[in-house]
Amino acid sequence: MPGKLPAPFRTQTSEIPNSSAASLPAMRPPAPKPLVASSSYSQQEPRPENPLLLLASSRAAKLSLGCPLLDRLLSGGLPAASVTEIAGESASGKTQLCLQLALLAPLSPLSSSSLFLCADLPFPLRRLRLLAPKSHPGLLDHVLVAAVHSPSDILSLLSQAQGHLSHPSRSPHPLPIRLILLDSIASLFRADFDASPADLKRRSGLFFKISAKLKELAYRHQCVVVVTNQVVDVVEGNTGNTMAWSSGRQVSPALGLSWANCVNTRLFLTREVGSDGGSTRRHMKVAFAPHLPEQKCEFVIRRDGVFGVEPAQR
Repeated sequence: MPGKLPAPFRTQTSEIPNSSAASLPAMRPPAPKPLVASSSYSQQEPRPENPLLLLASSRAAKLSLGCPLLDRLLSGGLPAASVTEIAGESASGKTQLCLQLALLAPLSPLSSSSLFLCADLPFPLRRLRLLAPKSHPGLLDHVLVAAVHSPSDILSLLSQAQGHLSHPSRSPHPLPIRLILLDSIASLFRADFDASPADLKRRSGLFFKISAKLKELAYRHQCVVVVTNQVVDVVEGNTGNTMAWSSGRQVSPALGLSWANCVNTRLFLTREVGSDGGSTRRHMKVAFAPHLPEQKCEFVIRRDGVFGVEPAQR
């Protein structure tokens, strides 16, 4: 059974006078000192840090996906202090990856619990139990699950999580929360908003609030943050957003460019169904990331998890 949330998570989801110039004696301005080339600048004022070194992924810990091929695609795994989006159509493997990450977090160098914010109810508890290795029966105790029904629910739960992250010694759980999973962001916005200018403006404002809170928790507490997103069909033209072919149709991550600007890394999962309707090939593509080139890797979903496939194995 996944760990129960501590009490703060139990919400109802199931803001000086100037002197006169005449009184001053005449003074000669001091002679200017000659400029001398030296390295004293670095001793007097700290030089600004190299912007490239400010990228979280260049020095932060990383969470393995549990597969060497997928880790190689991501240069070691998902970086802490960063927000990673996993986009894809239904049954592409988004939730499977989230469940796998939640079980890997306690065994990884992060040695952490995970907070799983589930918007696509019901939570797949049966699949989580199936993925949990029998050699580590206590892993489920480190997966904290909370149902979310609206953007305000997410903001409320993230604020409560911040208290536990800031004071880990007060948490009833032995491992601190350093993995936050939100599955999925699109589910919360599709029902409550329409296409009117006022609603679109309000929706964008909530995007920025949620992403700001996620990035604050990620950077301040060195958390790995993963958000899943659904896709929409591209009807015509170039939307300016990421596009890919999946299941024979051209799709793009939901919520448009406003949300695309809220994440640091975007992974796009696609499916190709064979002409016989039986075989399915899946790919994970790096759509954009500050530390990775655009590349992709084929993967499969098995009973025991998600794993990459070498090209020679096909």
